Amino acid sequence: MVKRVFLLSLFLVAMMAGCKKDSTTATTGVPNVAVNFSINVDNALYSSLLHVGGWVYVTGGYDGIILFCNGQDSYLAFDRGCPYDCETNAKAIITVQASGITAVCPVCGTQYSLYSGTISNKGPGTIALKQYTTSFDGTYITVTN
Repeated sequence: MVKRVFLLSLFLVAMMAGCKKDSTTATTGVPNVAVNFSINVDNALYSSLLHVGGWVYVTGGYDGIILFCNGQDSYLAFDRGCPYDCETNAKAIITVQASGITAVCPVCGTQYSLYSGTISNKGPGTIALKQYTTSFDGTYITVTN
C-alpha cells in the first residue's frame, strides 16, 4: 500500500512539474484578440477584393489583418503577426509580396501562401498564419474569431 501511495504521489508531482501556465498564444504563436468587423466590398478602398488573388490590409487582429480573395466570393483573413516571433519583435509584421500570392515576415524570412496561410519556404517558422473566420453575403465580408 505504501508503495502505491508513493508511486501515485510521484506521478502527481511529475504531472504538475510538466504543466505550465496557459498562454494567450494558444497553438498559433499569435496572441488571441477579439475580432468582429465587416467591410463593404463595394467601397473603392476594397475594390482589389473583387477579383481572385486580390488582397488588402485592414485594421484588427493582433498586428493587422490581410484579407485575401481566394476564389469567387471566397475570402480568407490572416493576422499579420508573424507566428514565429511577433511577441518578441514588434517589427515581425507579415507583408504581402509583389506576386500577391505569398506573404513574408521581414524579420525571420518565413514565407506563407495566401491561398492557405501555410509556410511556403524553409524559414524558421513552423506554424501557419493565424486565420480568422470569414463570411460573405454578396456585399459585406464579415471577419470574426
